[in-house]
Amino acid sequence: MVLAKFALYHNTYSVCSIMVRMTLAFRGAPKDEASAMDVEERIVDIFHEEQLSEDFLCTINELGQVPVLASSNLPENINDSLDITHFIAKSYPSLIPATHSEQITRLLFKLHDMNYFSLSFAGRSIVATSIVAGVEKRLQQTDNSERYRKALESKLDMVNRNKVGGLRPEITMQMSERATALMHEIDALLPEKGVDGQAGPWLFGFQQPTALDAHLIVFIARMRDVNRLELIPDKLQRYAEEATRTAEWKQVMSTRRTMAPHDDK
Repeated sequence: MVLAKFALYHNTYSVCSIMVRMTLAFRGAPKDEASAMDVEERIVDIFHEEQLSEDFLCTINELGQVPVLASSNLPENINDSLDITHFIAKSYPSLIPATHSEQITRLLFKLHDMNYFSLSFAGRSIVATSIVAGVEKRLQQTDNSERYRKALESKLDMVNRNKVGGLRPEITMQMSERATALMHEIDALLPEKGVDGQAGPWLFGFQQPTALDAHLIVFIARMRDVNRLELIPDKLQRYAEEATRTAEWKQVMSTRRTMAPHDDK
């Protein structure tokens, strides 16, 4: 049987990309043979602004960011990491088990209702202004097509709103408070005994990870890499540390951290 083919556009240091890649690594068995996905990974060089090229902005993702899931089997590309995760989970049900689907879905939404840029680069406005400069430089080119100019203008609006605006002190403080509250809520999902009466290593005491685990451990790793572990309860830190020793984590991350070397300063 020919598997449905997909392309995942990502970057190895994009936190949302890593979340999707960990979801794929933890996906388990498909619900049936026809649901199996064949995913080819395609790296987008965001540090050399490949995501701002006309081809990427106008044909792959108008938001100019990764991850993106593309396929001829889709009516349109999926350009949101949470939407990609839910799409994958439809084919791989162990990612969002029916017994806990409401809770997992709610917590995934709350986890993604935070500005990771705010949490990763608080106090470093130069990171946001350099992104603005990259878009503005391309807008100054005189040979841009009309569609490309409009795409760049839209991208600039988004950068100013989410990146520049996301580093305002009141926003970074709000995101820190939101992260702290959510981490304490999730911390309670690591019981002493799992659902089978035996301690499982994952949330809810499960023996196998869910999509929530896949996204959470990446978030905690990012907070570790930017020295924000004060946001993470001790028990969750130990849980995430164990998760980074798994074969799946090593498959996705090798020995890399979640921050690119030139950003980790």
